[in-house]
Parts: sequence; C-alpha cells; structure tokens
Amino acid sequence: MTMDNMRAYASVQKWIDNVNRYYHLEAAEWEGRLRTLREFCQHIDKDPDTMIAEALEKREVKIECMRRLKQFARQVCHSPRGAHDWENVVRSFFIHNGARVIVQPYAE
Repeated sequence: MTMDNMRAYASVQKWIDNVNRYYHLEAAEWEGRLRTLREFCQHIDKDPDTMIAEALEKREVKIECMRRLKQFARQVCHSPRGAHDWENVVRSFFIHNGARVIVQPYAE
C-alpha cells in the first residue's frame, strides 16, 4: 500500500472517525491534516499503521517519533507557532490511536 491514499490505513480511519465524532470536519479540512501526516510518515519512512503500532508497543519508539516530529516541524514551518500547529496534527493522530503524548518533554 502506498501513502498516496492515507485514508486507506486503519489508524488514519480511526483518527478521522474519532475527531469527526466531535468536530465533523469537512473533507477539505482533512486534506491539510492528511498531507501533514503523510509528510511526516515519509520523513521517518513508516506508514501510519506501522508508526502507531511501534509507538504503542515501545514507549521509547513513541518518544523518538515525537523528537523527530519536533525537529521536522521546525524544518517545514518558518514560525514557531506554525511548527507547533503542524506538530499538533501528528500529535492528534497519536492521541486518537491510543498513544498518549504531551507537548514539552521531548527534548532533542
């Protein structure tokens, strides 16, 4: 499976379903979120299902993902606020798939 269709992944579908239960986002709103997740997955060379499965299995894998997320967001976004918002998309994906994450402790 390629990452061209992010909606085909079970973890992505779970994320969409959980978020839409509360916020009912339009398809256009999801496109940016899915693009962000796809870019991060490509950066770490893992599909969403693999990434979340490994993060749920080993805490240190999850922490390393969050460190890499923080670094990559700063490369992609030019402002600290933009980087934080970009990170929030991926953090939301983790949270809605049962991988609890927090914002601050993932030092580089």
